Amino acid sequence: MANALHNGRYVLDTAEAVIAAGTALRLLSVLFVGTTDEDDCILHDGGGKEIWKCKLGDVSVHGYQSGHVFGGGNGIIVDGLDLDTIDHGKLYVYLGKL
Repeated sequence: MANALHNGRYVLDTAEAVIAAGTALRLLSVLFVGTTDEDDCILHDGGGKEIWKCKLGDVSVHGYQSGHVFGGGNGIIVDGLDLDTIDHGKLYVYLGKL
């Protein structure tokens, strides 16, 4: 699958995917669904600042998912997004209105 926008959420599965470079976005939450042990996922803003990262452990013990809600549900403002690293799986990115 290629990176796609579905019903107000981005579904990303390709490293170096860029969302709205140079544009202010309200990032509400992310959910990483990995497929194998030790999957990595690193999300930066457009300026290279790390926004969120995850490294799944043994998925049989810790599960396949990890996520985060930003700003107590109100989100945070970021300058575009760059999915720097994703080993396997998908990152669901939920954006809100500015």
